[in-house]
Amino acid sequence: MSDVIQNYFPYLTGATLGLGLLLFLVSLRFFRRSRTDVYWRRRRDAGQRGWRIFVLSFVLFLVGGLSCLVTAFVYLVTNDDAEPTRATVQNSASAPTTTPTFDTTLAPTDETIPAPTVSDNQLPNDTTPATPVIVIITATPAYTPTETPFPTFTPRVTPPVSHVTPRPDASLRITALDSEISDSLTPVNPRSTFAAGINRIYLFVEFQGMTEGVLWKRHLYHDGELIDGGSYLWGLEISGTTYFFFGNDSGFPPGNYEIRLHINEVPTPAASMSFVITETP
Repeated sequence: MSDVIQNYFPYLTGATLGLGLLLFLVSLRFFRRSRTDVYWRRRRDAGQRGWRIFVLSFVLFLVGGLSCLVTAFVYLVTNDDAEPTRATVQNSASAPTTTPTFDTTLAPTDETIPAPTVSDNQLPNDTTPATPVIVIITATPAYTPTETPFPTFTPRVTPPVSHVTPRPDASLRITALDSEISDSLTPVNPRSTFAAGINRIYLFVEFQGMTEGVLWKRHLYHDGELIDGGSYLWGLEISGTTYFFFGNDSGFPPGNYEIRLHINEVPTPAASMSFVITETP
């Protein structure tokens, strides 16, 4: 039984710890999605899945730790039992060895003592001249993780196709704009003028009569030119409030901006709001 544990438990322990680490990383990804996803339902589902996967990874870590302890205990007990036998075999197998001797009776005549040399004829019959071996060791640089920037909205190349007809009372309304969002998913300092350099604009939206799967669009214009946005399929409830954002990693440049929201393919915006980004003083 001890041989089986020594042979297979290390692999089982490594697999358990590796799976636990993988699930832990997956749970972190779900936790991040629960804070950054646009849709409230997806954030809720991601948070619940993250907690379940985190608990499972914690259980796997405990099982892996117990496996490590069992393997170490069996290894120590087995080594203690086998040590006398190993020493006996080593003593019985040892044999006297002879080393070549050199005649050192001759005194050197120079100030520097020459090193003794041995010719090929003086070597024992069962030995051959050693061939020098050159070992080159190279250092591998440590892995340096790279930071992944936060996701930004990019227009879709091919807009989604929806076969859902919007309800007659469907409406969207932008209630506030802000460059920050609170823990309760509400604006911190709603305003329409922002300083240059900000990299996110949050828009808080109130919606009524929406249908899941209906086509809607959000666009961002800078000085009358479309710079960001796309078409999407509605995935929230019929009525309620939510938020979206536009992002720019290098910061939004100064100018006049306008956000427009559309329902289906109607060219007239269902909601719009303008804001200004001023020059840095």
